[in-house]
Amino acid sequence: MSMEKVTTALKIIICDDVLADRTSLQSIIETYLNEINATVDICAYENGEAFTRELSYIKTDEPSIVFLDIYMPGIDGIEVARKIRETNKNMIIVFTTTSPDHGLDGYSVKALQYLLKPITYPQLKDTLDDCMSVFADALRYIEVVTNKITTKIPLKDVLYIEILAHDCLIHTMTGITKCRFTLDEMEQQLIGSTFLRTHRSFIVNMRFIKSVAENDFILIDYTAVPIRKNGKLLVKQAYTDYVFAQARGI
Repeated sequence: MSMEKVTTALKIIICDDVLADRTSLQSIIETYLNEINATVDICAYENGEAFTRELSYIKTDEPSIVFLDIYMPGIDGIEVARKIRETNKNMIIVFTTTSPDHGLDGYSVKALQYLLKPITYPQLKDTLDDCMSVFADALRYIEVVTNKITTKIPLKDVLYIEILAHDCLIHTMTGITKCRFTLDEMEQQLIGSTFLRTHRSFIVNMRFIKSVAENDFILIDYTAVPIRKNGKLLVKQAYTDYVFAQARGI
C-alpha cells in the first residue's frame, strides 16, 4: 500500500496585471511543486475581469488557491475576492500586494495571507505549506490492491477504518473496501491527516464525527465507533483539540 500527497485535482490560479510578477510567481510556485513532487494545474490571468469570467468553471468542492494582486486596473483584487466568496467558500485566497494596508478587507473575504512584493521563495513556501495542510485529505489517498485490482481511495471519502478478523475494512459513504493491512500500518500512513486512532481496532475520520457519546464517536451515518477504555480521556481530548483548531481556521 502507498499513500500519495499529490494529485492534479489541485488548481493554482495567479491573477496579476503585471507580466513580470505573474511570471516570477509562477516560477517560484513551480520550484515548490517540483520539491514536493506534485503535479498541479496552474492558470494565470492578466486582470480581474478575465478571471471572474472563468469562476463558474471552477468546482467549489475541488481544492483551489488563488494568488490575487490587489492593485489592478478595472476590477481590483478586493472586488474579485468578494465575487469569489459569492459562489465559492472553499477557495483559498492569498493576496499579493505592494502594501499591507488592506487587512480588514482581507478579513472580510477570509483571505489566508498577504504576500508583500517582491515575493521570495521562503515566503511562498510557508504559504503553500499552510495551503497543503488545509487540503491534506483532499490531496491524499489510500492505494490498495484487492483481487489484483488497484483502487485509490481519497482520504476525504473515508469515514473510518476497522480491523475485522484478519481484514482491514475501509468504510466510505459509498461502500467498503477490504485489504490486508494491520491498523498500525494504516495509522502510519495517516499521520498528519484528520484521522484519529480511537481503539485497537478502529481509526476514525474526525471530519465525519457528529457527536460524542460516553464510549463512542457517533458519525454522520450514525455508525458508533468505539473509544478505548484505557486512554479514553486522551482520545476525546484529541478530538476536542481538532474541533477547536477547525473553529480557529487552523
